Amino acid sequence: MKRKQTTIFQCFPKFSPTTTTEEEPGQAAVLKVTENEPGATAKLPGFTEEWLQKNWVSFVSDGASVMLGKNSGVATRLTARYPNLFTWHCMNHRLELAVSDAVDEVQAVNHFKVFLEKIHNLYSQSNKNSRELLEAAQEVGSQVLKIGRVLSTRWVASSFYSVKAVWTSYEALNRHFENAAGDQTRSSKERQTYRGLARRMQSKEFLCDLGLMFDALSELANLSQQLQAHSVTLLRADHLLKRTIRVLASFKDTQGEKLEEALTAQALGHLGSVPLESNAKLTPINAKQLLQSLINNLEKRLSFDGEMLHDLSVLDTGNWPSTPGIRHGDAQVKRLCRRFNLGEEQAVNEAIA
Repeated sequence: MKRKQTTIFQCFPKFSPTTTTEEEPGQAAVLKVTENEPGATAKLPGFTEEWLQKNWVSFVSDGASVMLGKNSGVATRLTARYPNLFTWHCMNHRLELAVSDAVDEVQAVNHFKVFLEKIHNLYSQSNKNSRELLEAAQEVGSQVLKIGRVLSTRWVASSFYSVKAVWTSYEALNRHFENAAGDQTRSSKERQTYRGLARRMQSKEFLCDLGLMFDALSELANLSQQLQAHSVTLLRADHLLKRTIRVLASFKDTQGEKLEEALTAQALGHLGSVPLESNAKLTPINAKQLLQSLINNLEKRLSFDGEMLHDLSVLDTGNWPSTPGIRHGDAQVKRLCRRFNLGEEQAVNEAIA
């Protein structure tokens, strides 16, 4: 049987004396794990087995079963060989899974997604439509931003940019749909399609859905981008997650900025040059249901647990009591030292000093 190899980037706390080139502390090294063998074999040029046992700290990957499967995943097989290895599922990948779960739970969101996919396909597959959209934007004095896919397999930030593009290009899109619906050079089927698109754009329900998704995805995109920062720590990530959850929860009581704008336009009966009316055929997104689903899935997918993460929190003085005792955090620091093969006595003494 042909053997497959999985290539992973891993980080070490300090460089190995056996390496041929000097590496900065914490720099990534390339690990190749050979699959379909009784035990996972780690191949790291320049790193000895003894050094790996002492210094290999973490293994980070996405959530694919080949990586994190409980029975034969790479992480499972590596921890069997390196018991102190800390395994971690990429936070941004978990964020994407949480959003995907929420989309599956709230059916109306999928209808919203399908409509934006239609708009994306309309302009990504036709230079003529793209040119006509720019002309329509000039007619109404509106901006046009590139519309990508939404709520797909890309990072949530990409979905936010797509929703933002539709919001920014709202008047131009509506004008183009109206123009195309009356274009006699198009087939009757095409004109009917554009009439349907225009009716959707002119519905109060869709505008409010767009405002809701703009507000929610804006917060999630901000979280995604901050989690991608090279300087982010697990403690910082936990803080960012809790902040995002609090903001989403606040939207249940007080509308976000864009949903508030949509509701104002709904009351006025127009958004700029776009007339608005109710469309009984559309099922609007239940805002509170969506927000609660996002909160539940974020907590389920991203919340931290485990003794080591609890111990790490003692390193953040912001978590200390107002008057900490002289031995506050000693037990946690000692456990961390044992976990990472560091000198307990020296670490505790330096902390006291």
